[in-house]
Amino acid sequence: MLYYNGVPIWVIVGNLKKCLNNQWDVRESSMNRDRYEFSPQESIHFCVKGNGPHHVLFLHGFGASLLTWDDILPFFSPHEHTLHLLDLKGHGASVQDIRGDFSAQQNARIISAYIRSCGVSQVTVVGHSFGGSVGMLAALDLPQVTRLILIGSPLFPQKLPKFMRIMGMPLIGPLLVKASSARTIARRALENVFFHHERITEQHVQRYALFYHSLASIRALACTVRQIIPPDIYRIIDRVETLTLPVLLLWGEQDRIVRPDLGIKLHATLKKSRLFFIPDCGHNPHEELPFITYTLIRDFLREVM
Repeated sequence: MLYYNGVPIWVIVGNLKKCLNNQWDVRESSMNRDRYEFSPQESIHFCVKGNGPHHVLFLHGFGASLLTWDDILPFFSPHEHTLHLLDLKGHGASVQDIRGDFSAQQNARIISAYIRSCGVSQVTVVGHSFGGSVGMLAALDLPQVTRLILIGSPLFPQKLPKFMRIMGMPLIGPLLVKASSARTIARRALENVFFHHERITEQHVQRYALFYHSLASIRALACTVRQIIPPDIYRIIDRVETLTLPVLLLWGEQDRIVRPDLGIKLHATLKKSRLFFIPDCGHNPHEELPFITYTLIRDFLREVM
């Protein structure tokens, strides 16, 4: 009998078929799309799926959009969950003015205001990479955030990937990036975050390339790079140590963007966390191994509901 991570393959295949047959309608018409206006100059694009009693809010990573969750969404029951998918400021369809504050702190303020506007008393925030940093900051000041799920999310200072350092160069950085085709940018970015390149599909390339055609989008990302490490990072670390809500940490064992040892360090920092390493996986487990990632999230949600 074949096994994956100790689970019989026939069990995984059976659960996968059940989820795909009975869960989300992934057609465009099944999403409620809209914009949330935080200020006259700042609004974000969001989508809501499902009408279940448990609210889950998803925050993508740097250079991505809410489309990054497309592989994992079909596994969530629309009768159990209401899923909120947001494009962070300067990303996806939330690109407007390329000046101003693109920091994690400002994104957290916008996300917190969005959650308050929904009128929900409890929400689980799922954040990938930069989105996880935003989620942690939101949880510090928003009691409605009762659980965190962080996927390869940085808290501690680290060297930025070369692509981001180039993009963040004043004036010339965005032009250097724009000199390549959107598909080339997307493909190279995915090769950096996937452990197995053969798992990269045409759908993956398209969802990332979609937002690299515009120089305005690239400039907005460049602004984010320049502000991505907070000047008061050590004060933020001290505040994160005070979090008492349940936190699930998910890390690809072969993550080259936010190293696994930083996940261990974050686990030691948090008061109430559990850490799982996903074998044979890079920085984007929700895209590279979506069903395995979903099962870990599902089990965590069921335990603490």
